[in-house]
Amino acid sequence: MTLLAAEHALQAAQRAGDVDALDALLHPRCVGAGPDGSVFSKEDDLESYRSGFLQITRLEEESLDVQEHVLSGVTRLVAAVEAVQGGTVVSARLSYTRLWVRADEGWLVLAATLAPAAAPA
Repeated sequence: MTLLAAEHALQAAQRAGDVDALDALLHPRCVGAGPDGSVFSKEDDLESYRSGFLQITRLEEESLDVQEHVLSGVTRLVAAVEAVQGGTVVSARLSYTRLWVRADEGWLVLAATLAPAAAPA
């Protein structure tokens, strides 16, 4: 699977709340940083979907840059996102930067950040 295909599979899993697919795409030691500066683990992320705390109702790719190397890669995604988080409806334009590593089972996210995206020019 190419890194582009892995990124698209991750987006589809987020939209569907597919915990099994997310589990398969996140490295066991994956760490993320949210827009508020909070840091979360793979298990924290999976639990937010599993419990229903986070439900992404729309994740629409606006732009995507993929840099694939032999053993690692980076994706930078800007997306319009709508979700229900802890019972609150949220809507934002977000920028995701993900560091991917190639493993025997394919591409895995090792680190990720998400932040508000700048307004389109």
